Amino acid sequence: MAAKTFMHDNNPCYDTAEQNTFARFETAEHGSFALPYNTLLCAHLTPATAGSAAEALTLIYSTHTVTLEGTQLSSLLLAFQKARVEAVRLGGSQPSAGAVPAVSQITVAEGVSPKKV
Repeated sequence: MAAKTFMHDNNPCYDTAEQNTFARFETAEHGSFALPYNTLLCAHLTPATAGSAAEALTLIYSTHTVTLEGTQLSSLLLAFQKARVEAVRLGGSQPSAGAVPAVSQITVAEGVSPKKV
């Protein structure tokens, strides 16, 4: 499992391109993971709760489960739906910056998450 919990406020949290075969998840502690779009089974955005300002975007691949935590992640979900995300890293806007997505934690785990949605 790979996780990192700090955020670089000046850097965008993801890059896009017109067509991608892989999505790359960059973690400082465990390196980068490139997972093919053709193995993406499900994407689920969990809204922030009263006790937490962070949303969670869970991406279930046939071999891994990736969980992104942050704010304003709906635009990131849309980019995944269109297979346009090229790379995801920690970063993004400060909470007061509006609708720009920010990723504060990336967790990559082997296997499909047993958690039911």
